[in-house]
Amino acid sequence: MPLKRGLERLSCDFCHRRKVKCDRLLRARQGMAACSQCALRDIQCHVDDSDDSRIRRRRQTTARGDIVEVGTGDLQPALSQPSPGVGGDSAFRMTSESHILSPSPGNGNAALSNVSFDMFADSPFALSFDNMLFLDQIFMGNCGPAEDHNHRSQDSQNPTSTSEMAQTDSQEQDGKDLVFSSEEPSTYSWMGDSVDSAYCTAALRSYFDYAALCLPILLADAFWEDYHANRCSEMLLLAVACRGMPFIEAPDKWNLQQLLAATFRERYISARSNTCDNETIRLDDLEALALMIDFEYDDSSSPPVLSNLGRLFLTHDSLVLMTINYRILDHDSANSTLPTKLARASERRVLLYWHIYGLDAFHCLDKKQMSRIPDNDVGSRENISLHETKDYFDAFLALAVIARQLTQTLCSPFSKREGVVLNDIHHLYERLDYWRDSCCPRHLRRYTDSAGRPNPVEIKKPNSGRTGKYTHLYRAVLWALELHCRLMIEDCVSEFGIQVKTSLEAEVVARRVEYESLCALNEMVNICQWMKQHETHHEDPERHSLIDLAPNILRNICAGMCYWSCQRGIDLCDSGPPRLLQSRHANDREEILKRKVRNYVEIAQLLRDAAATATSHRDTAHVLKRIDKQRELLDSRLNLL
Repeated sequence: MPLKRGLERLSCDFCHRRKVKCDRLLRARQGMAACSQCALRDIQCHVDDSDDSRIRRRRQTTARGDIVEVGTGDLQPALSQPSPGVGGDSAFRMTSESHILSPSPGNGNAALSNVSFDMFADSPFALSFDNMLFLDQIFMGNCGPAEDHNHRSQDSQNPTSTSEMAQTDSQEQDGKDLVFSSEEPSTYSWMGDSVDSAYCTAALRSYFDYAALCLPILLADAFWEDYHANRCSEMLLLAVACRGMPFIEAPDKWNLQQLLAATFRERYISARSNTCDNETIRLDDLEALALMIDFEYDDSSSPPVLSNLGRLFLTHDSLVLMTINYRILDHDSANSTLPTKLARASERRVLLYWHIYGLDAFHCLDKKQMSRIPDNDVGSRENISLHETKDYFDAFLALAVIARQLTQTLCSPFSKREGVVLNDIHHLYERLDYWRDSCCPRHLRRYTDSAGRPNPVEIKKPNSGRTGKYTHLYRAVLWALELHCRLMIEDCVSEFGIQVKTSLEAEVVARRVEYESLCALNEMVNICQWMKQHETHHEDPERHSLIDLAPNILRNICAGMCYWSCQRGIDLCDSGPPRLLQSRHANDREEILKRKVRNYVEIAQLLRDAAATATSHRDTAHVLKRIDKQRELLDSRLNLL
């Protein structure tokens, strides 16, 4: 916003770019070096108005090699002695020896200047800086400077000496969340003697080796650092061990997994009901909740009150609302005077935002309901996450943005009432085509041969060896999600109809929707055959299938397309084959119809067998049971022909 002539800007770069009120001057008088907006995000709070020629002329600059103070203004007296360890120094100083570069004037990314551009360098993922800024603005763009949060976090933003912190930590952690010592105990203290510590330790490792490959929620090195430093919350340990339990070799691992899940549910509900502040939550507790979403509990032996509370609080909506509305703490408690922060908290926060945004986008698309994550000015820009796609993280986020747009377009109140607008359908297909052909990174794109089968020979290998280890898994996940979006367009159009149904253009669009859906089914069949061929090349001593490593995506999509294939065969039994596939001779029509239906029976069997390869997960049996009922119905209709 323009300033009056001659006045210096007092708001920091972050608040100035967001056009929100900045309390930097007020907090500076209280001895705090960062405004509430920057302190909430744990980013550097500074003012860079070096591009203002009027202010630059009034400032005194020294010779080369001396300190040049930029943007101090009226805040310099209050911030002349900043607290040690605080990143929000008021005077952005640069010396000839420091080699610290100031953010370029007018750069919109200056607010995240203290976040590494390669924050996931040691992981098989990459997230561009634009997308990190996008996630920050989606989840924290509407956060205002709440005074109660300022008072609660004042001490944590101004830590004292290391010796005082260590002394306070020893007092605070005595009897609180001290789950593990530096040497692993023989039994887990948080589970008593009923659980073998060797199984739980193996489950913790198995989570990061297998379960967290396609949808990571927390960083492995940060978890193990907190694990050995006794900083992990017991809920996170229970959740990680529960999700990693299916991949270990134990005679009673299913009962052990249910025991871990039941203990997590009981302690999580108890912790949330006993907390003194219902507007804050620990970062690792929120990560634990994200891990346990959609877990199927065995309530046969649990109290009904826990089951009912779990269905109320351990839900997807609860996770989203807590992420948006609650203050996420990276330490033990808001009442701790000098808490010990979790390892790599800022990176874990970004990773958690990435996971929740993608999870919510596809969850709302499947449920055909609007998301609780609000839109803002940045979220309304069509190509915000399509600027730069480096690797799996960016590609997944870009596809989640499209899935979110599908829900907002196809499942809006207007579409449900009047039908889907014709141009909207064309536009959505164009978005998916652009993602597939241009937005998705080259080494993750789906190159096909003349028959439409994936051709891995033409796919360029990534530079990183660790990234290439699980490239086939990342390709399969992205390809399946894109095809799922195409089938969801058909599902919404079939349920809500098309606007102006009697026009010729509406018939053209209906044929295109049918064409795109059949292409998606055919491509998914080819992908399943491709995955089966590459299972032997997967660098995994346990030989887990790709679908076994991503059950919530690959297994469920295969099961959903199996169901759709059965339904397509049933519709053919009722209406007959399309006119272009019918024979001129009446005697051949019945035989052609039977062959077409048998083709869908074979496709359904192939997709069912692919879903059945997720053998490490107990709920696979329930998934197969549901689609087998539809297959039996198709077989019965075929026998009547």
